[in-house]
Amino acid sequence: MRSSYYRSVERRAVRMHQMMHRLDIDPVAFGCLDRGEVYAQARSRCLSCITIGDCLRWLDGYGFERRNPDFCPNFNIFLTLKEGSTLDPARRCGGPSGGLLAA
Repeated sequence: MRSSYYRSVERRAVRMHQMMHRLDIDPVAFGCLDRGEVYAQARSRCLSCITIGDCLRWLDGYGFERRNPDFCPNFNIFLTLKEGSTLDPARRCGGPSGGLLAA
């Protein structure tokens, strides 16, 4: 029983990275944002997501190739990362304070 749970978690994690790849999101920049907090929150949302069917169809391209994945609870942060220029430099890796969570 536990092994099926772990397989499900792993598949969801893989889908998040597939979505990031498809949207051309830099995983390093994403991981650095707010010292990894934004990534951790996105991962948590992905792991508890209820739009799995839409996600799989979008990733597989069943007529969704040109449509934004607005069903995704992480789409807004992905969109912000894709635009990149809207991010406060302090929130990025190497920002002056090392991220918003720095003391």
